[in-house]
Amino acid sequence: MHLEKFDLNLLVAIDAILRRRSVTTAAEDLLITQSALSSALKRARQHFEDELFYYDGHSMTPTAFGETLQERIPSIISELRSLTRLRATSDLRSVSRHFSIIASDYVSAVYISALTKHLAEVAPQVSLSVVPYTREAIRQFERGVLDFLIGPDFALKTDYTAEPLFDDSFECVMCAQNPVLKTGLSEEAFFTAPMVVTNFFLEDGKSHFERWLESHAPDLRVVASVPSFVVLPHFISGTKNIATIHKRLVPHFAAFSELSFVEPPVDIPPLREYLVTTERHKHDSDAQLLVDVMKEVRQKM
Repeated sequence: MHLEKFDLNLLVAIDAILRRRSVTTAAEDLLITQSALSSALKRARQHFEDELFYYDGHSMTPTAFGETLQERIPSIISELRSLTRLRATSDLRSVSRHFSIIASDYVSAVYISALTKHLAEVAPQVSLSVVPYTREAIRQFERGVLDFLIGPDFALKTDYTAEPLFDDSFECVMCAQNPVLKTGLSEEAFFTAPMVVTNFFLEDGKSHFERWLESHAPDLRVVASVPSFVVLPHFISGTKNIATIHKRLVPHFAAFSELSFVEPPVDIPPLREYLVTTERHKHDSDAQLLVDVMKEVRQKM
């Protein structure tokens, strides 16, 4: 069959089933009906003269030939997505497109919010969505479904192309009525205080500070582990708990008048967040324009 007669959407269908191992879930990802995806799979089977998948009682499993396609189709789909996004333009203002970024709520609060405000002026037709860290989100980023990843060095793979985006230091936050404020937060008081920590990254879930803390105080008393910095103040108010947050977050906690902020009594290594791109971004002119804007916002922080 000549390429001109082949429906490239069949490759998209195969790619989705390879990822999800379910026709139902793959159809949901593609925003089509299950019957439409089943029809596409039937046509793909006819073209390749192979079943491609079989149901093993739990999921759709690729045949031997299906595994052969699995080695090639993801990269082909990624290249096709990059190709369809090419535009003969050098002005982001004329671009109408939605971009997705994997990032923590901290990065969303201190950086992506500023990026959105700047885009409203220079690229009013560009919109953003923030996707939380999950294994599926990382897989979709690597396949080209999601556009960007922003994270610290420990969250990045060695084969990523990462560029420093911004740095941050830390401050301790506690209730304004915490008795330790009268004597000052000593190193001993810091390490013996009931701690509230965050847990939202992949693998062990620990953030930059929690990883450092674990190596310096493995017997620390953790009274709460929360998935977001947004809810953290509610675990501090009216308690003797202490949390250590990024200094850029302090203004975002200004509404909580019952909180106090002090410098940590120990030296905590600064955090560096990176903007991650892949090879496909070199072929995506819109993405390149957005990267330039992201760098502009970085310079203003």
